[in-house]
Amino acid sequence: MDGRIIYRVSEQTTLEEIADNFHTTPAAIAKLNKLESQEVFVGMRLLIEPREGEYYIVQPFDTISSIAKKFGVSEEVITEFNSDRVFIGQKLFICCDRR
Repeated sequence: MDGRIIYRVSEQTTLEEIADNFHTTPAAIAKLNKLESQEVFVGMRLLIEPREGEYYIVQPFDTISSIAKKFGVSEEVITEFNSDRVFIGQKLFICCDRR
């Protein structure tokens, strides 16, 4: 299964917490599991594909283009794991592996 794992959701766990633990994003987990929302429930099994990368907090005047240049990645790498818009204070996952 190429590095993917199956995770069983425990009590009081959010999708964001799960994503942080596995160095991925809530959007990536939701997409991989074809979830219609980001709500999870106890006992739910999720397929997770851990990624290497880092988090970045959007600063004033940042754009997807400027952030991509700062990290030496394409804009598509940023939008694949995040949204296609950024706002100040947003936490972005910048994927550094090239699977």
